[in-house]
Amino acid sequence: MTALKFRLPFQIIFCILCICATQAQQRSSTLTQSSIEDGIVILTVDKPVYLPNDTVNIKVQLSDSSTQISAIPILIIDGVILKSIAGNIYSVIIPKTCNPGQYKVRIKIVHAQGKSFVYTTDCAVNVEERQNIELISSYVRIEPDGGSQEMQTPVALERYKIRNLRVMFQRDKIGENMGPQFIKIVTTVISRDGITAQTYERRVLTFRQEKDPNRDGAMLVQYRNAYGPYAAIKAEEFEQVQINVDTLPDWAIVKITIAPDYAIKIGGYDRNNTYPRYFRIRGPKIEIGISLGIPKVLFDTQAKDTITYGNYSAMIRFYYVSETTGNRFPVNLGVGTFGVNSPIDVNKGKGGFALSAFLDVAEVTRLRGITLLKKIYAGLEITPFFPIEKKARFLINAQVGFAL
Repeated sequence: MTALKFRLPFQIIFCILCICATQAQQRSSTLTQSSIEDGIVILTVDKPVYLPNDTVNIKVQLSDSSTQISAIPILIIDGVILKSIAGNIYSVIIPKTCNPGQYKVRIKIVHAQGKSFVYTTDCAVNVEERQNIELISSYVRIEPDGGSQEMQTPVALERYKIRNLRVMFQRDKIGENMGPQFIKIVTTVISRDGITAQTYERRVLTFRQEKDPNRDGAMLVQYRNAYGPYAAIKAEEFEQVQINVDTLPDWAIVKITIAPDYAIKIGGYDRNNTYPRYFRIRGPKIEIGISLGIPKVLFDTQAKDTITYGNYSAMIRFYYVSETTGNRFPVNLGVGTFGVNSPIDVNKGKGGFALSAFLDVAEVTRLRGITLLKKIYAGLEITPFFPIEKKARFLINAQVGFAL
């Protein structure tokens, strides 16, 4: 009889094979429970997912109130002690510094004789990082030059300064409890002709700066493990990211667009939450090119001295480039052949050498925002002309052609 007296409590304890995990939201609950010979122990959590600083409530139920045991839940989070708030309900606030993850709930069984045992259960509290997206412009800057917000007025910088640009994260400006900020940095190089020469994309992350430097390293490891696209980030990239560009044509535009990475942030898309900046790659202010044109003489100061003009003109031209727009000034100067049957066919009475002051009407339209083919030019020209064995003269002519 004595053996039977001590055997029954132990049978109750060792027959608890699985103590339940419950995830409930609103009024619905899903219970995982184990029945034993004399009763059932049920654990219930009030939410499927928690965030740092949330309150977690764990309810403990015994199907047989006459069972001579007590069950106390234990949440496996450092520094957390559950407190009874309503008899069978235990509560605690999840620390703000709690890392995302799944935290098991153990159960402490105390039987009538005062002996206690702690068991691992299938019940767990799921903690996730907050998914709030901070306003990009509140904590992102580009240094050492902030650039321009408008593509029409980019900031002109030397090549080495373009290569030294970096995106800076002012982590103390990120709001509390915002969670990690997943960021996509897209760098696009657009040539003066409007052709995209290069696009470079980086995915990085940052988060609010903590007073404990060890936490930064811990969070880095955690996010590397959790998010594949960010596995290659370096610790210093929490603070700043260097802009990498390979192709830098003269007077091209470098567009840097910084925006939340919505591939990670599911939902909450806001197309206005971006940080675009524009820079221009400074080139030489004087450019040299070659033009091949078809002129039409409109006025000749020596019209009585007859010359049979050919159909072509070939010149080396000198262009002044605007530092603001990167476009060539509409008036350029040139030197070469004029009125010839081919660029190098200069004969007596059939062409000669000329200077040129050319007004490029096509370039004027580009300055007005009307896009034409960059290689095509058209306009009016004043030409001091020096034909072979003929009198020198001034010509006014119209010309269309192809410029390099």
